[in-house]
Amino acid sequence: MYDEYNMQEKLATLWRWMMDTQSVNWNMYEMEYKGNEVKSNLSLIPLEDEYYEQYKTLIDTCYYNMRKDLNIHPYEKHSYSLEEPEVLMRNTFLFIDDDKIVGAVTCNKNLIENVAVSPKYQKQGYGRELALFAISHMQTRGNEPIKLTVTKWNENAITLYISLGFEITKELIVKGVNKKDDNGNWAFEFIDAKDLNIR
Repeated sequence: MYDEYNMQEKLATLWRWMMDTQSVNWNMYEMEYKGNEVKSNLSLIPLEDEYYEQYKTLIDTCYYNMRKDLNIHPYEKHSYSLEEPEVLMRNTFLFIDDDKIVGAVTCNKNLIENVAVSPKYQKQGYGRELALFAISHMQTRGNEPIKLTVTKWNENAITLYISLGFEITKELIVKGVNKKDDNGNWAFEFIDAKDLNIR
């Protein structure tokens, strides 16, 4: 009787774990800039405290569809994966109109990260201009190859980056897991990011 009860408890525990844990895999490209020298006339400002919450909302909004389609929990919160505010504020630049963020881009050493445009301003060329700004900014800082990572899901971004002079240098499967905490809230963590810098 004890063994049967013990087995039922183990099965119940395993079932709870399975319901509260989900494996997630998706394809990721690493891309490298192979184009010419770029000059950008876009006037951006560094990320500052007064815009930090607005910036997080922008990131959450822009990454929602990707996270939902790829089943990365929580769908509505991408900003929790961002670097610490002081690091972001050294490397992130904003395009502002009427005190609202139109778009943003992070230039982390030789990596372009989080090119994001407010939904209201999408499909007006701002993503292209932000990426060009990042390329130009990095070219003035050194000679390291300029790189970025993008999910294979994001076909529009891939098309944009190729048109700017980026080439795909790696395609890898990234692995992660969604887990519920004790309060029933979902969180995601990478299991294997294949040494890609992903944010």
